[in-house]
Amino acid sequence: MEIKTYSESKQQHAESLKQTIVEAAAILLQEQGPEAVTIRKVAEKMECSTKIIYNLFNNKDGLIKLLYVEGCNVLATSFQSVSKQEKLENYLRALCEAYWDFSRNNTGYYQLMFGGVFGEFKPEEESIHATTTALQQFIQVITEAIEAGLIMEKDPVQVVRVIWASLHGVIHLYLGGHIENLETTKALYDKSVTNLIRTYMRSSTC
Repeated sequence: MEIKTYSESKQQHAESLKQTIVEAAAILLQEQGPEAVTIRKVAEKMECSTKIIYNLFNNKDGLIKLLYVEGCNVLATSFQSVSKQEKLENYLRALCEAYWDFSRNNTGYYQLMFGGVFGEFKPEEESIHATTTALQQFIQVITEAIEAGLIMEKDPVQVVRVIWASLHGVIHLYLGGHIENLETTKALYDKSVTNLIRTYMRSSTC
């Protein structure tokens, strides 16, 4: 039987506590929006002193960083829940639909990750890597399509970024109040998905 040292046990407890605090912050983010995610309000949610949170995260950015990574994990899970489909077009549509659902069901995470709602927070290399990891399933699908000659492009990451940027633009316009209602936004989103798929898949038959 392997016994953890005091130092190892203390570290394990600290990591467990940090995760619990991140989960509390995620609840505030989802239920009350980004403005609710402050050290004071998270401490109130946890019924602890702000000092404990500062000791674990150093500052608010430290907490937001882990919250960002948690959002990436949720997005990755959303993509992973999409079953692989034999027809590429249907598979891509399903992945795009998963991205739409993520933006609607996890608006707080979405605004944190892609909306710049925490103006003082700038994603670092670890956060950017987490974003890429979340998109990995999408990248893999495009990679396989390129290898199969279904899409005539060389860089799958660039293809995913073009699709991502286009779809994000629609969502961001809605969140910013530039599109009048959700129904109109979804129609525009679906039209964008269709146009993107047709553009990339048409290139393989030209």
